[in-house]
Formats: sequence, structure tokens, C-alpha cells
Amino acid sequence: MTQVRGDFAQLMVPGLKKIYLDADEYEQREKQYPMLFNVKSSDSEFEQELEMAGVGPLQEKPENSSTVYNDMIQGASRRATHLTYSLGIRTSKELWDDDKYGLIKTGPKALARSTRFTEEVVAWNIINNGFSSTTGILTFDGQALFNNQHYLLGGSQATNIAPGLTNIISAAGTYPNRPPTDIDLSVAGLQLMTNYANRMVDNQGMPINVKFRHILIPPELVFIIREILGSTGQPYTADNTANSLLPEDYHFLVGNYLTSGSAWFGFADKQYTALTVWMREKPNTDFDDDFDTDAVKQKTRMRMSASCFRWQGVFGSNGP
Repeated sequence: MTQVRGDFAQLMVPGLKKIYLDADEYEQREKQYPMLFNVKSSDSEFEQELEMAGVGPLQEKPENSSTVYNDMIQGASRRATHLTYSLGIRTSKELWDDDKYGLIKTGPKALARSTRFTEEVVAWNIINNGFSSTTGILTFDGQALFNNQHYLLGGSQATNIAPGLTNIISAAGTYPNRPPTDIDLSVAGLQLMTNYANRMVDNQGMPINVKFRHILIPPELVFIIREILGSTGQPYTADNTANSLLPEDYHFLVGNYLTSGSAWFGFADKQYTALTVWMREKPNTDFDDDFDTDAVKQKTRMRMSASCFRWQGVFGSNGP
């Protein structure tokens, strides 16, 4: 469609003291997704990733016996395909020339606002849809990002090797990064997440060092997280019991693009997760004229994708 003078009659006459344009009046938030997502450039139409497992622990070798040999394991591969996002504004030459306030010429500012919002939505949908195996991205094991039974390549042997998993796992050969029953944001919930991190193992059942540092919450949970993490004493108790979560040094982040008001998440520092935003083509704005109609065209486009094929280093609970 084309913007024409009849749609913007007020811009053709003098006398307007103030025009309230969103792009001018409302300050956008700073980009939020780079807090948790690794941002990488791409020079291909897609990015392919593969999961591999090393070998298990050494085995005892009796005197004069042969060494036992073990194979590494090749897992599944996943692909992030970059999509193109674009939006344009088409304006008649007459409106372009006759607008007395220059508002129509601020199209690039409005397009930049739309671009930033789109970047955020593409990234945060990885987390918003992380509880669904139908609408969300699948990890290497074919499960939703947040799942109570992520399969280990080493299978049941891996969880037999792993120390102390009896009270953590709900099925042999798996490891959780989501509670068996979703729990609300609470001291108990954060303690459960901490236990999951402290017992986490690799695909062969050997412990790995994963430290959750960031608690991601929707705006609705700000006051609760402040009560939990902001007190030296245990919240919601009348005694003087120390807040055992303080030594974990958790920091909370408010995700304004989260769609649920009750889901909450834990993340390691982003260099230890697979959360990635791939920029195949950075946002760029261009202008052109239509030869036949003389209309002025403004357009912004970009190519990008977001992915997280490994579940280690992330945790999610879908609220109460």
C-alpha cells in the first residue's frame, strides 16, 4: 500500500504545535537478548552443529591383561536456518513533498524501532517456546529445550557411572533441566535448580562444572525475586535463619519480552551455553523511487536466526 495525502490531511496545513510520534516520544529499551545470547555473524545460509560424547572413565587393568578400548559417540546434528525479515514504507511523491512537518521523512526511525523489536522476538522465542517440542526448538536429543528427561549419549551406563544422581534423575540415561513438576519462583525452586547444576554430568556421566548465575524472570516476578535474593535472612520466616542462597551470588534479569508471567529460568554465563543469535545480514535501510509513480520507498531488511541445541547451562520452570 502507499501513503497518500488523503490519509494525512493534518500534515498538509500549518498550525500543529506538537505531533506525538511513537518513534520520537517513547524511548526503546536497550537490547536485552545480548545479556544471555551469544551474538555471532554468519556467512552461510544456515549453521550446522553436531553433538559428540567423549569416552567414559578409565577401567581397571589387571596385571598382564589387555587395555579396554572405548569409542567416542557421535550424536545428532541440528541446523539453524536464517530467515529474512523485511518491512517497507511507500509514500506518494506529493505527500513526501507537501508534508509541512517532515514527519513522513522519519520513516527510517520507525523502521529501526520495528527492527529492534523483531530481533528481540526472534531471540526470546527460543526461551518462550522452550517448554514445547512442537513450537519450540529441539535440542540434540530431540527434546524441548527445558525438559525433565534429556537423553545422555552414554545411555543408562552414563547415569550408573555418575555419582549421586538417585535424587536428581527421573529416568535412567537422562538428566533434567526442568523440575518433574513445575515449581513457582521460590527458595525451594532456586535450591532445586542449584542442586541440578551441582550434580550435572556430561554425556558419559562424568561431572561437569556448570554454575548458574542469572535468574531470568518476567516483570510480574520482580518483587518476589527481590524478597528472595535481597535479604540476609531467609524470606517468609519469622526466625533469623540465614538466607542460604546468598553465597550462590545469583543475579536476576527482567525479560520484558517473556510471554509468561510465571515462568522463570536460570542460566550460566552465556559463554557456557549454546544460546546463540546468528546474524547473516545485519539490519540495513535503503531508499528508492518508483519510476512510474514517483513514489518514495523506504525499506529495512535483515537475515537472522536463533538457536540453542545444547541444554546444558540452562534451566526453566513453567511456573506454578
